[in-house]
Amino acid sequence: FNSTAYLVRMIIEIIQDMKLFITVLLIAIMAMSNSFYILGRNSVETNFAGSTITDAFIFAYRMGLGDFQTDGFGTRDEEIIWIVFLINTVIIQIVLLNLVIAIMGDTFDRVQETQENAMLQELTQMIRENEFLFSRMRAFSKAKYIIVIEPETADGAANSSWEGKMNQLKTSFEQASNEHMDSLRKLQDNIENIASFALEDKLKPVEEKFNNKLNTCDKKLEDIKSGLKTVLSMLDESNAKIRRYKGGGTAHIEARNQKKNRNNDD
Repeated sequence: FNSTAYLVRMIIEIIQDMKLFITVLLIAIMAMSNSFYILGRNSVETNFAGSTITDAFIFAYRMGLGDFQTDGFGTRDEEIIWIVFLINTVIIQIVLLNLVIAIMGDTFDRVQETQENAMLQELTQMIRENEFLFSRMRAFSKAKYIIVIEPETADGAANSSWEGKMNQLKTSFEQASNEHMDSLRKLQDNIENIASFALEDKLKPVEEKFNNKLNTCDKKLEDIKSGLKTVLSMLDESNAKIRRYKGGGTAHIEARNQKKNRNNDD
């Protein structure tokens, strides 16, 4: 069935992920059973852990699952037996059994994220296993058909069942991060607009003052240029008068000198 096909894949994945855990669990049970077996042999009465190492293994396994049989602990090594009992309780019943729950939870989340893929994988495997039951030649002997193969995606429907805790957290984090990024982009745009408007408002009066100063300087330069032209024209006129005066004075002196020379000759 489509609704339960992925559960088969989930069971297989959980068993595969528990390989190392089962190894550690067996080692811990063997260590505890060996301790109980050695301590039980020192008891005056019958061995509370069993007469064989197999019985001691079963005793430690049952104790790890919560079947506490402490009636035979009253031996000469009672203190050591209770210490081993506490260690067995903490390691097997508290640590390892809670560890297997965490492993199963992680595997469940991983398979649940790819529920569609797991379902299609199990259905395909079932078709492959039962393909020998019918003959393709006989089934399609009188039929004309075209086989179309299309890739099957496993995105899943929006209203699918619980997608796993990790997948939900990942989706919520991605949505929250996208919303925060959009908010930061909008905030950055608003800040840039406000800064540009504020800068324009502050620079506009400064620019007007600067333009006014430039216009005033241009006017003063024009006045200076006109004054310089006037001064230059006056200098030119003065130079011309000086030249004319110098020319007239030289001619008068030459005339006087010629007149003196004539008088001396006479």
